Amino acid sequence: MLLGFYFEQTVAERTSQNEWIASLCSFVVHLFVLLGLAAWTASLGIVGDSISIEAGDAESTELQLFELDSEMDAIAEPQPDPSQVNPTAIAINSELTIPMPTENTAEAVTPVTEITPDQMLSETGAAMGFSSSSLDGRKPENRAKVLLENGGTAESEQAVENALAYLAAHQRNDGSWSMLFREVCDNECRPSCSGLDPHRFAATGLALLCYLGAGKTDRDERYGEVVSKGIYYLIQNLRTNSSAGYWVGTEASAQMYEHGIATLALCEAYQMLESQELKESSQLSIQFIVDAQFRDGSWDYHPGSPGDLSIVGWQVMALKSAVAAKIRIPQRTLTGVDRFLDEARAGEFMYRYRTKKPTASMTAIGTLLQLYRGKSKEAVNIGKAMAYLAKQEPSESDLYYDYYATQAMFLYGGPLWKQWNYKMREYLIRTQEGSGHSSGSWWFDHDLSNTEGGRLYSTCMACLILEVYYRYLPVYEEPTKEFRF
Repeated sequence: MLLGFYFEQTVAERTSQNEWIASLCSFVVHLFVLLGLAAWTASLGIVGDSISIEAGDAESTELQLFELDSEMDAIAEPQPDPSQVNPTAIAINSELTIPMPTENTAEAVTPVTEITPDQMLSETGAAMGFSSSSLDGRKPENRAKVLLENGGTAESEQAVENALAYLAAHQRNDGSWSMLFREVCDNECRPSCSGLDPHRFAATGLALLCYLGAGKTDRDERYGEVVSKGIYYLIQNLRTNSSAGYWVGTEASAQMYEHGIATLALCEAYQMLESQELKESSQLSIQFIVDAQFRDGSWDYHPGSPGDLSIVGWQVMALKSAVAAKIRIPQRTLTGVDRFLDEARAGEFMYRYRTKKPTASMTAIGTLLQLYRGKSKEAVNIGKAMAYLAKQEPSESDLYYDYYATQAMFLYGGPLWKQWNYKMREYLIRTQEGSGHSSGSWWFDHDLSNTEGGRLYSTCMACLILEVYYRYLPVYEEPTKEFRF
């Protein structure tokens, strides 16, 4: 700087004829001096204002630089054009994007190893890849309209009302239901379940689902007390440990069956009532499902063993209900389900139980779970599965198969649904008990699941089948805020 000052003074003393040359030289010299100073400053690692770094400031300096980098990244990263967003990918949150299934089954998906075990997905059914249930169709002002639009009739709705009246008459004093009828009506409406276990938590869950599916809550004029007592029974009997809640232990022969059904009912109740007490209990019971999942993605009768698609079906239904209620689920749980669905596949579109031989029931469950997980109904294997189920037609005794196949057909829609629905609906209307103590119930012999569950099980399953019109929205309809992918 002193050299520049001396040079500038010397030039100023020259004649006026050379003043323009002096000005030019001064500018050039100043420019070179400033560039030299800038290079010398940069060699010291100083940018912008002078920063004094003491030894103890290393951590805070690293934080400041990190924040600066983050801000620069945010500025530099271009914002996506909404019109150009890839429709096969859904943003889970600001940190994670999960590719959705496409028709190309060979397309790579995000490996499980790239996601930390505790990575949590968004609280929306859409982000989870689930077809969420819609509560709008259950509301009294919408129920009749949705019923008729989706294939129900006045007769099918009357059958539902008759079933709800039957279930109310067979509720135990403590709010539960039992599959052993001698506990509630001295065996007047035989048969009870074939064993000695009343399966109260599964029975209570199924009965509650029938009321909730029809939009009946604790505020309902006719069934409010019935619903309240049933929910209270589940909450009061939930056993808890440090992080999870469960109703039956390993002493129960079908622990995870009962737990999945009861959890499904509790989460659905929470979704409809939005009670804080229900939220806590729902979260605890869902955590038990998460913890009980085997490493291959399945669930067995008890935690810690490889399971089958039948038990997986109830757990996934509970998880789906939890997602609809905005309860968070670890991503690893659902990627495990997807992995197990691939393992349980038998051939191109069918599914198997614990053997290599595919069955109609497992195919119905596997196809439904695929649809719930966001698989396009236009996918080739989905279409073939639906054609297969349509050819099998509704069973006249296996309500377990009918329950899952009806939901899958309903979500699929179109002519196959209309044909299936007519046969299923009219058969259930025709076979409901119309008089006596068993009026409003169903019983179908010659099927193992009906024998093990008894008349109460058959009645609940048939009732839930006839509620499909307003309990879920079909995939072919325009998505709403509660039902989207």
